Amino acid sequence: MSDLFQWFLKNRIHDAAWVQAYGTVVILILSLITLVVLCFYAWDTHALAKASIQQVENAQMPFLALVKLHRELPVAVQQRSGLTSGYWIWVIQNQGNAAAINIKVRGEMVKERTGDSESFTSSIAPIPVGDNKSLSPDGRAVITSCTIEYESLDGRTFCTAITSVDGEHHFAYHRS
Repeated sequence: MSDLFQWFLKNRIHDAAWVQAYGTVVILILSLITLVVLCFYAWDTHALAKASIQQVENAQMPFLALVKLHRELPVAVQQRSGLTSGYWIWVIQNQGNAAAINIKVRGEMVKERTGDSESFTSSIAPIPVGDNKSLSPDGRAVITSCTIEYESLDGRTFCTAITSVDGEHHFAYHRS
């Protein structure tokens, strides 16, 4: 230990210039470590900001689905006709958290009575949250495919594609 101390004294390592040089190197190393930490913090803050924006967009997004609803016949119709079972209709239902506008629907359906395949295309009025619009008055028709293209109020476009496989409807949802 004393040899090392003697070397420092002999080589004038204790001079102010040497102390300042060592101090500068230590400050440089600490500054580089701080820079790395700040870069990581900036990257993490950027990722959090993007996730926050995405979360707000998802919370304000419409989602249109194809639903088959049962409607009861009015009492007067039931009394006149003797029917009590009601009827089925296909509707486009907004199950999202925002209104859907500029709705365009196209697809294929098979009429239950005749077995004829029929294409359909329509534009539907805006659908507010939780509401629905009638697609087909004949609920006995089997919809084999349906594509619903629509926009949110902020102009983002979406598409819900419905296909029927073995009588079950499968939904695919896309953002454009």
